Amino acid sequence: MGGMRPLDQKMTLQVLLQSEDTIRVTPFKEGSVLESTVKTTRTCPFHSGLVADRAGEILAILARANAGRSGLLDELIAAGQAIYVDLLPAFLKEKLAEAGGRNLVLHLDTPLLGIPWELLHDGDGFLGRRFRIGRLVTSEAQGGQAALQRTMRPPLSALIVADPSGDLPAAREEADEVMAILEDAPIIGEVTLLVGDVTTRALRDALSRHDILHYAGHAEAYGKPHLRLSDGPFSVELLRQLRGRVDFPGLVFLNGCGSAGAAITLSARRDPLSGVTGLASAFLMSGTRHVVGTLWDVRDEVARRFATGFYRALGDGGSIGGAMERARDGLVESHGLDGLLWAHHLLYGDPTWRIEPVSNLLDDDLDVLDGLERKYRLDLSSAAPGKRLLAAAMLLRLGDRTVVRAIAKEFDELSRWMSGGASVRDRRHAALVVAAVSSAAGVQPPPGEPDALPDQLPDVETIKALVERVQREG
Repeated sequence: MGGMRPLDQKMTLQVLLQSEDTIRVTPFKEGSVLESTVKTTRTCPFHSGLVADRAGEILAILARANAGRSGLLDELIAAGQAIYVDLLPAFLKEKLAEAGGRNLVLHLDTPLLGIPWELLHDGDGFLGRRFRIGRLVTSEAQGGQAALQRTMRPPLSALIVADPSGDLPAAREEADEVMAILEDAPIIGEVTLLVGDVTTRALRDALSRHDILHYAGHAEAYGKPHLRLSDGPFSVELLRQLRGRVDFPGLVFLNGCGSAGAAITLSARRDPLSGVTGLASAFLMSGTRHVVGTLWDVRDEVARRFATGFYRALGDGGSIGGAMERARDGLVESHGLDGLLWAHHLLYGDPTWRIEPVSNLLDDDLDVLDGLERKYRLDLSSAAPGKRLLAAAMLLRLGDRTVVRAIAKEFDELSRWMSGGASVRDRRHAALVVAAVSSAAGVQPPPGEPDALPDQLPDVETIKALVERVQREG
């Protein structure tokens, strides 16, 4: 394997709560993920009550900024500097100052998730502006039940849930824009939209069938955290019940009010399940690899701008931490640093992660499809012809020649994808099907450019002949 790219270098810190007023801090070598410990683990005292108060001050400042107040940057800097001084030991401040990479991974005990680490200020800048920060929930016990984690290989399927309680028209506008971006992204194969009157059962049933969940609606992070659906709350308790039973989406974007927040407490409770109070950490503990959420209420326009900027950057092949950075920079450009609207969203997960390009699917490297066979077999029974056609093509690439009959049944859909008025997304899908059939028939597929024009692909009758050849040869 080649060396890590400079922008992918990262520093990793594990911060555990030893007692109410003591933390244990362990830094790791840049580029490692808990494999190569630097032997500088230290137990450090801190004033938990004071840190919790400062964290509350920061959230109050963000709330005022969201309500339209200006001139709050100095207050945010002062509060961030106070936590930086009160919480971090001197040796850790030195390591952060010396770090050469742009990425910072924080393994945190659940009671420490309520601290706004991204907004700690070292006197020169906010940590979340200097580093691409990703949080991970540190758990010493998993209750003997391992959470399932989805293999995130393109083409990915995305589920957009918007305005599920029927009172947020702006969420529907956000959903339309996000859907348009995802449909044009090479990494996405299918987008499902659930708008208005979305029930708990509908969301629960859809979770395991999608790689990405984008939620635009009401979210409650305090008390009993939940997403508000048409028939009631989709709660943290329900997420716990589904843990280990449902193949959760690999990426969850919760564009709701306070969706990433955790209660501002520093309890020493050790049970990782009962200690999870925030929606984002509950998804993460259930098997989701990456969660994007909000620290506080977010204006509709800000939520939409951040989401669209994020998905554009991720679809362009950037890392998820880079996508967060580009989305924040977009808000700074439009609303200014002093507006503080860039400060609301945060990331759970490894900031260096990125999605492999969809072009890999046109190669002969079937490792890219590893782990997706179960998903595609489920997709064969979908009500959507396009989903059935793509599933059959992918299974054919995996070597199952029996599914060629399913491709033959969907020639009307393939014809539409190859027509003169087909979208870029449909042409990509047609190229994938043609490549699968050509390979199975033992002929050289066409160039297979992701944006292939219809006249660069064989006609439907040629594909029919190839399908018949595959059927005859068994």
